Amino acid sequence: MGSCRVDIAVIGAGISGLAAAKFYLDIHPDCKLIVLERDDSVGGVWNSRRVFDTFYTQSPVGEWEFSDMPMTRPPEGIYMETFKAKYTSQYLETYIDKQEWNGQTLRDRVMFEVDVQSVIKENGKWTITGRGTSGATTTVQASKVIVASGLTSVPNMPPLPGREAFENPIIHQKDFGSSNILSSDKVQNITVLGGGKSAADLVYDSVKAGKTVTWIIRAKGTGPGFLVSLASSLPPRAVYLLGTTRIMSTLSPSPFNANSWWNRFLQHTNMGRKQLGKVWTALHKSIVDPLKFDGRGSDAQERGFDKLKPHTPIFWQNQGAGLVNRPDFWDTIAENVQVHLADIAELQHGAVKLDSGQEVLADAILCGTGWVPSLSFFDQGSLSKLGIPQPLDNLPRDQAQMWHSLEEDADREVLERFPFLADPPEHYHTPVTHTPYRLYNGIGPLEDNTIAFVGHVLVANYFRLAECQAIWATAFLDGKINLAPLEQRRKEVALFVAWCRRRYLSNGDRGHWMSAEQTVYTDRLFHGLGLSSYRKFWLWDSFVPASAKDLHRVRAEYIAKFGRDSFGDSTRSNGTTSGSIAKDGVRFVAFDAIKKAFADPETGAMSPLRNLLAGMCTGVVASTFAVTPTERIKTALIDDARTSKRFKSSFHAIRIIYRGNGLLGLYQGYAGTTLKQAGATAFRMGTYNILKDFERSSDITQSTLTNFANGAIAGTITTYATQPFDTIKTRSQSAKGASTIDAFKSILSDHGVRGFWRGTTMRLGRTVFSGGILFTVYEQVAALLNPMLQ
Repeated sequence: MGSCRVDIAVIGAGISGLAAAKFYLDIHPDCKLIVLERDDSVGGVWNSRRVFDTFYTQSPVGEWEFSDMPMTRPPEGIYMETFKAKYTSQYLETYIDKQEWNGQTLRDRVMFEVDVQSVIKENGKWTITGRGTSGATTTVQASKVIVASGLTSVPNMPPLPGREAFENPIIHQKDFGSSNILSSDKVQNITVLGGGKSAADLVYDSVKAGKTVTWIIRAKGTGPGFLVSLASSLPPRAVYLLGTTRIMSTLSPSPFNANSWWNRFLQHTNMGRKQLGKVWTALHKSIVDPLKFDGRGSDAQERGFDKLKPHTPIFWQNQGAGLVNRPDFWDTIAENVQVHLADIAELQHGAVKLDSGQEVLADAILCGTGWVPSLSFFDQGSLSKLGIPQPLDNLPRDQAQMWHSLEEDADREVLERFPFLADPPEHYHTPVTHTPYRLYNGIGPLEDNTIAFVGHVLVANYFRLAECQAIWATAFLDGKINLAPLEQRRKEVALFVAWCRRRYLSNGDRGHWMSAEQTVYTDRLFHGLGLSSYRKFWLWDSFVPASAKDLHRVRAEYIAKFGRDSFGDSTRSNGTTSGSIAKDGVRFVAFDAIKKAFADPETGAMSPLRNLLAGMCTGVVASTFAVTPTERIKTALIDDARTSKRFKSSFHAIRIIYRGNGLLGLYQGYAGTTLKQAGATAFRMGTYNILKDFERSSDITQSTLTNFANGAIAGTITTYATQPFDTIKTRSQSAKGASTIDAFKSILSDHGVRGFWRGTTMRLGRTVFSGGILFTVYEQVAALLNPMLQ
């Protein structure tokens, strides 16, 4: 599939990867960015291949979306405001088509069906090697990397002794949606493995398809998950939304909470801890008691329905949790499913033998057994340096000793600050085999700011999380964050890891679990950036749920605080800078020569019309001799991020374009560019000279300030007058190329008439200041050179 060099590579096109790419491009619209995705569609766990009929969202309508594009309410498949996953797939496919920079959409920048095999840093650059479905190799060299491969990409397949003898299908939930298991006449007896939400979906779907279903949950494990029924006395959105308010976040002892009187009362007084315990106990009972695990009659008991009762209180979440999206779920399970709390001894031909000696017929096994982090493309050395999970024995001794000491100290601090966590219930604790995530704020490695990890923490709403992490990751990669000294950051990471272990028991050992802390965690991210526009007014900030909609002003606040950055390697930067110098030089030299031809032959004066005509002719000259070829090269370099197979530098791009299409290749989009340049130069040069002539006739003193103001006004008028030509030019000069007419038609078809003015505001911010600076410098240079040339 070839090789390429880019400014930044994003691994993964799930929710987190798309959000990261989108925000990075908002701040670096000219950068060369590529997204590598192993599947043939975007969305990760939500992509169209992996969804199935009973796969629902865990968030309600209006909350499961990005801040800049509301989701249309699904026409069907809504239960208690949660909805079918297929509508999330459709939303994400639409989203990447609507995000556009320099005429190139987010979809254009995704390279599909590339399975990343290795990510290695050499000589300050990251080399990413991937393999396509055909076996072809893709190599990408990037200055920076965002790893958005996530927590739900690589199946966690259980060891199944005797697998070869079984002979029937064994399918993980990842492939369930694209399989024909439920429609196959050869499959009647289905065994489902796992105790969490995904396993529950597989069980329910199989029963509804008329299959005979056995549900096996490991005896030597954390037990069945907390499956929370939405059919309660609370309003439909309340079960989800209560967990996203800041006041509810204070009920979870956490280092993310503010050191307020309320939190001190809850954590450091007997009365506060007692009330805290009562709240969580009441919540646990309100979820578990209505399900009647022990009170559904003898038939349900014989089928083992009581074995689905969670083993530990919901506060501790030693097992996973999820929302039940079907009104008849529990009745369906109680009446139709045989449940075993047992371990598998071995697989036999068409059967599963349990450690009790019992055999279960199975025409297929469905594994709702979860996932492992998608990080296998890093080598052992990188895992240690970056602070991401690896086998315990592989961690260098000095690092193991350092972290052991830091985390012991941190554990004492956790118990001192949060005594509620000192007395967990009796529980099964999963053996620890890997180191935890040790990333700063769950995103940044402690000693490398050229790579960031997004989507590697576990929370309830990934859309809001993805946007927040994307913003922080961009600032981190750009060096915009005033980071504490390394030793202090190590202590902060150790504190989080120690707290996570105490708070979430077995799940906390992974160092990324914060299902009840999402809102205050994202507050921490924004506080570190000095951003606050997402906060609400007074009591609303504490009692109204936090959602993605709150973030709609953050992008503008970020740009106002940190600005936008140009980005590129030296060869591309030098090429585009040289092009800009050449364009402006041709414009000024040509205009000075042409306006003499347009001047009144008797008085030498220039009327407004003559100024505009002189500017128009200057634009044609500039387009022909400088602008069209340089803009063609610049736009092609930017657009090359889509396929990323060709251009290594500006000069390399010229050679490739010339070799393929001759000189005409460098003049792709000449008509659109010339129209734009004729109009732009007419308005810019003409307006500027009209203003100067007026000021001279009015005896207004010429100064740096008046020159800057004249240039800024000229830039404003030019932007609004010529934006349609610029939009057409950009579309026609992409790497794949398009005629001016085709570009015009595609813009009109995609966005309507208003589409010709897309990007006006951002362009205006640039042209106003550049116009003022350009003409100010021009006047100063002219004042220096004119005496020498006369």
